[in-house]
Amino acid sequence: MVMLRPFRPLRYNPAVIGDLAAVVAPPYDVIPEAHRDVLYERSERNVIRLILNRSADRYATAAQLLHAWQRDGVLVRDKAPALCRYVEDFVLPNGEARQREGIIGIVRVEPFSSGQIRPHERTLARPKEDRMRLLRACRTNLSPLFALFADKPQVLDAATGVAATRPPDIDVRDDANVRHRLWLLTEASVIEAISAALAEESIVIADGHHRYETALAYSEERRAQGGHDPDAPYNFVLMYVTSMSHPGLVILPTHRVLSKSASFDAPKFTAQLQRHFGLRHFPRSAREEFLAALHEPPRLGRFGVVSAGADDLVLATLDDSAVADQYAGHLHAVVRRLDVPILDSVILRGLIGIDVTAAAQDGRLAYMHDDVAALHAVEQGAQVAFLMNPPDLADVQAVCLAGQTMPEKSTYFYPKLLSGLVFHPLEPD
Repeated sequence: MVMLRPFRPLRYNPAVIGDLAAVVAPPYDVIPEAHRDVLYERSERNVIRLILNRSADRYATAAQLLHAWQRDGVLVRDKAPALCRYVEDFVLPNGEARQREGIIGIVRVEPFSSGQIRPHERTLARPKEDRMRLLRACRTNLSPLFALFADKPQVLDAATGVAATRPPDIDVRDDANVRHRLWLLTEASVIEAISAALAEESIVIADGHHRYETALAYSEERRAQGGHDPDAPYNFVLMYVTSMSHPGLVILPTHRVLSKSASFDAPKFTAQLQRHFGLRHFPRSAREEFLAALHEPPRLGRFGVVSAGADDLVLATLDDSAVADQYAGHLHAVVRRLDVPILDSVILRGLIGIDVTAAAQDGRLAYMHDDVAALHAVEQGAQVAFLMNPPDLADVQAVCLAGQTMPEKSTYFYPKLLSGLVFHPLEPD
């Protein structure tokens, strides 16, 4: 069973921090270096100095700052345990307004083998080592994970009803003009109703796979050191949960941009591509038509290919699903039919011949979520961009139910949860 509990939030003191927008930040793994520097200069108390410190010993520095901010009253801990109703109001690139809501609490960490908490993407060793070093130093969950439970949107009803009677405890807009509102729910009846409704559910991690695996490893490490209390805070992780059927749930595409690869030759690649894919060519001036065709249903197995120096934009559609079996036969059938495994296994690894993981780690392969930005990257010197369609939630769920995982960077849930709204200390006061 999934154990969701209230917690005593550690958060910025409104009596000290007048403008919360000056101290919040996106999750650490979506912050480019230039934006990190902007956040650094915005405030000497910005949460970026905890989650992505740029000092030589950034883990020790983060821990020192966290301690100092608590000592000086910049951060204060609420006395009453609470769940948090968290609402985000945002606008999609097409101008459509959406709202997503969920609950923040703490959830007992479980190994994936239990089936109670399921991943949907693979993880990398380097980010997990980074987050473990930060967790050991700070002994605090600095950002909530993002998870989904199957259907049951009525789980959120109790929180919605109570929150409707009072203004939010936190109300802030981020740099993307997303409005974030948070209500602290301390009513025992509300907490019990939400926790009980989720008790028989399993949940899928949407964002934060590296942090979840780190939290699990940290819990096991503390128990190995003699920690025997099953209710100790280090056996739990800060988590935002919402329904998989919530109308505000949005997945954006994750395009691939290859900056430099000795094995990439545009004419040779196009010749290889047309052996397995049907190719449709658009003049560079027909960008909007090209993007519209990319997103037309059915979308599986369709990619936009934009090469430096090429006269046209290419829409590639997989002709024969057996090609995926040829190049990605090592993957479960439910995984290898999806776009990211097709792109990674058939096109990047198979036809171009690059190690996707190594290319991502050394900066040759970048990930972008905006169509225009990916096109612009090629204009600015990248070799080739592959434009994607996002996976459907049904695909994510099917992968999880099959006990499988998608390649890293398969999904990009939007908008992101802010870091700096609430923290979860893993030690007593």
